[in-house]
Amino acid sequence: MKKDYNDLVRRIKNRTNPDIINESILLDKSFSDELRGLTDKKILEYIKRAMRGVEPRYTERTFEAGNKVKRHLKNNNSSLDYEYQGSVMTNTHIKGHSDIDLVQLSNSFYSHERISSFSDKYNNEFFLTETQKKMLLEVINGTSYSGDVNADLKKNRIDAENVLGANYKYVDINKPKSIEVKPTNPERIVDVVTASWYKSVDSVVNNDSELKGIQIYDKHKNIRLSVDYPFLKIKLLNEKDKNVNGRLKKMVRFLKNLKADSDYEIKELSSFDISSICYNISTGTYDTKVYYELVIILFSEFRKIINDEIYRNSIKSIDGTEDIFKGKPEKVEALKLLFNEIYTINEDLFAENSIVKFL
Repeated sequence: MKKDYNDLVRRIKNRTNPDIINESILLDKSFSDELRGLTDKKILEYIKRAMRGVEPRYTERTFEAGNKVKRHLKNNNSSLDYEYQGSVMTNTHIKGHSDIDLVQLSNSFYSHERISSFSDKYNNEFFLTETQKKMLLEVINGTSYSGDVNADLKKNRIDAENVLGANYKYVDINKPKSIEVKPTNPERIVDVVTASWYKSVDSVVNNDSELKGIQIYDKHKNIRLSVDYPFLKIKLLNEKDKNVNGRLKKMVRFLKNLKADSDYEIKELSSFDISSICYNISTGTYDTKVYYELVIILFSEFRKIINDEIYRNSIKSIDGTEDIFKGKPEKVEALKLLFNEIYTINEDLFAENSIVKFL
């Protein structure tokens, strides 16, 4: 059934411009001019708006909220590292009032890849600098941490709860992996995550914190979770998007907006999954496409994922550490729901605009 694109445009305006700022002030002139050219083509206006990033003034305010929370935490414990993760860091968030993830990381200890991997790199790589060799040896010859890592992380978590509770009215400390803070000026949600560092061989050799992993502390289980590489994912997505002149992120935002506007709840397909699906698409299929042609690319990709089990099971997370669909039938069902949304828009696009070239 044909979608109501006037209603969809209204929804996306409310989502990306929650303060109802006059668009003549909010949007840059080139984008405003493009929208004026689509006044009688609402389907194209919806697609273009759905693919566009949140305006910088909203994202700046999101970072402002995060930085306020970070200052309170850092004033209490300056020995920790504080880093942001999540979709705001890749500009693939779709809400003006977006949440932001702030990770507080212990510097007292770290986990790492197998020592044998560091030794293999040290012994078999002939072009290492003396500095690189020294950094590898620091891990190879390092002594075990004498403290209780879970107890230390628990203390970091509780300290953060106390600091934030003393400075903010709205603080939720009941979540196992994060503290939810709701600053009111600006009005945002900041999720504070407690974690420790995980050193990979590449992160040590290249002295690059973006290549390090982290292990998030689970308060309820009093354990560190499996290693994750959020900063590497950010790096890889940003780099690939740059190589295709922003088209990768356009597809991610478009799918996230379709999910938000769907009449169905598509909980099982996360933002992480959507980014991974788009990242997996061969850039040669879309690196020269105009925005509405990206809908056709996504239609073809989703159809292939649904129909080809071998291909579906080959799709990995952006950093290559996790299967997206293999052994996860609930995600396949969620994918089908989102595919139905793409299918309808693809049909409407052809019905209204077949073989006609638009902006």
